[in-house]
Amino acid sequence: MRIKIFGRVLEFRNATKELPNVSDDSAWSTFLQGKGYTISATQAIKVAAVFRCVDVIAKTMASLPLSLYRETENGKEKAKDHMLYRLLHMMANKNTTAYEFWHLYVVNLLLTRAGFAKIIRNRAGSIIALQNIPTSRVNGVNINKVNGEQYIRVFDDDGKFETLRNGDFMYTPSLRFTSDSDPDDPIAIAADVLGLTVDLNRFAGTAFRTGAQPGGYVEHPGGMSDQAYARFKKGFEENYAGVANAGRWMLLEEGAKANQFTRDLEKSQALESRKFAVVEICRMFGVPPHLVYDLERATFSNIEHQSTEFAQNCITPMSVRIEQTIYKDSLGAREQMTMFAKFNVNGLMRGDMAARTAYYNMMRQNGIMCANEIRGLEDMNKIPGGLGEIYAVNGNMISLENVPKNIPKGAKANA
Repeated sequence: MRIKIFGRVLEFRNATKELPNVSDDSAWSTFLQGKGYTISATQAIKVAAVFRCVDVIAKTMASLPLSLYRETENGKEKAKDHMLYRLLHMMANKNTTAYEFWHLYVVNLLLTRAGFAKIIRNRAGSIIALQNIPTSRVNGVNINKVNGEQYIRVFDDDGKFETLRNGDFMYTPSLRFTSDSDPDDPIAIAADVLGLTVDLNRFAGTAFRTGAQPGGYVEHPGGMSDQAYARFKKGFEENYAGVANAGRWMLLEEGAKANQFTRDLEKSQALESRKFAVVEICRMFGVPPHLVYDLERATFSNIEHQSTEFAQNCITPMSVRIEQTIYKDSLGAREQMTMFAKFNVNGLMRGDMAARTAYYNMMRQNGIMCANEIRGLEDMNKIPGGLGEIYAVNGNMISLENVPKNIPKGAKANA
């Protein structure tokens, strides 16, 4: 007779078959057998690492100041008089803030084949509102074969659709490599990694729910009567079961033998595989592991560099994609000649206080920035009276042509 111990006693009386060797990885490998995962965006977002990567990118983009600019002789100025400025910067429509709008837009762009938004215009053709369109409601971007115009069909819950043509929607395609017009589904591309991660999570959950971690089992050389088994079971639960009796030696009789299981989830490599899957997901989205709270290889020095790389290699390219989408879909031909949208990513590139102070000193002393420009980056008010608009250089700096004029007479004679 063998009795498995899962926190309670499970009985296998008069068993003739040998117990499986639970010290190998057979259960885990069998669980993960199969090829060609199929996974949807809805399933992918339930993976914690995917949720965190998507959320950190989306909310970073949504929190960046986005402004509409007009080119001027001296550079650029914010086009606050344009109706689109407020929609991009503060309120996409009367019920949706700009943060909420861009967060949903970027989430769809990261998890599906594209990001879409509806452009609402007044009778004069001016944009008065922007509305999110979940990608799942769009059947794809179609081309009118007669005039080459793009259009989409947006379906509602009842199966009815609305057709939107150029100028009525914003469209940012996801990754494209198999077609010059139709973007590929990023989740389908990453299905193997994400599918394996989902299976690993299910395996771990099943293991803990069903008690795949037995403490051991008891072997008895012969059969036990019902009375003997009941006495043994009662004595075991009273003397050895529970936290209070953990570690106590078990006293057996009649040739019974106790065996301890040594297998655990880490030995089966499930936990290590789950850790690796987190890093793989971070690679897919271009997010440093420490932003997904994987601090195993993080140090005080490399976190700052990784955060800068996140801004440079993930947020900046995403910013450019959306800026150019706004330019392409929201501005008329005449407006495109002088206007553009721009995210302010400077805040993400700033280091600690000491690093910023050194940078500002260098830019100020070399006449590259004025005081008000520096104060603007630090969210401070301008110095009134125009005093903060003065560009100055360090007084010790002189041009090369004036160097001979500043050589002392004695030194010049000796030369």
